Amino acid sequence: MALLPIHKYFVFNEQLQPVSTFIPAENEGGIYEVLRVVNGVPLFLDEHLRRFQHSAELAGKEIRYSGAQIEAFLNQLIVRNEVDRGNILISCKTNLKAFFIAHNYPSDEQYERGVSCGLLNAERMNPNAKVFQTEVRKLANKMMETKGFYEVLLVNHEHRITEGSRSNVFFIKGNELITPPGKQVLLGITRQKTIACAEQLSFKISEADISTEQLKSFDAAFITGTSPKILPLSEVGEKLFDVKNKVLRALMKEFDTRIEEDIKKRLSGEK
Repeated sequence: MALLPIHKYFVFNEQLQPVSTFIPAENEGGIYEVLRVVNGVPLFLDEHLRRFQHSAELAGKEIRYSGAQIEAFLNQLIVRNEVDRGNILISCKTNLKAFFIAHNYPSDEQYERGVSCGLLNAERMNPNAKVFQTEVRKLANKMMETKGFYEVLLVNHEHRITEGSRSNVFFIKGNELITPPGKQVLLGITRQKTIACAEQLSFKISEADISTEQLKSFDAAFITGTSPKILPLSEVGEKLFDVKNKVLRALMKEFDTRIEEDIKKRLSGEK
């Protein structure tokens, strides 16, 4: 799965190079992170860099650069491309690469009305590591394209929902949030922030196995990720959910507040 850069420049190891010199490569087995840039600030950068290093350790990869060096590369990438909004991919299979990629953020209408989601029988290997896994991505993309889903939730061999193909998933019952166990999923940065938001708002949070049969017992559901942030699910399979749920809407508001705080902190030079 070769991903291509957009805009003028990309990072190759410690150098900034013109996009015209970029050579596409197979990424299967390489580690990666996708960061969202808002107002020229890479959101939740420290958390992303820590997970990048953790993925490298789990996947047996060596990153030759420190977090501070990678941060400097990213800042240079943003400034030289004169772009203050978008997504950046950082990857490492053998070499370190970083570049802006095409993004697709949900519309205001999708945040208001929610999106539909399918179920896909598939499992990611080594789920705690953010590693390119082409086969699962192909299956998910095909299902989303043919069925018109925004996202698909992966279902393992025990008929339990684990995560989205490119997101984490939460379900709401009363004032409680339920999400699949951390050991079974990629520990998304937005997932972590959502849990922190829930704690701030005094909502109960549980990690538990969730079977497909349990879907009918939940009031609301949402996915989390770099591009969607917190995005309501209107339906999963044949189960309809309440997109106006008060717990869900409170979480969405709190998460946007966290984004604003992170931007202010970065612009002021705080750590």
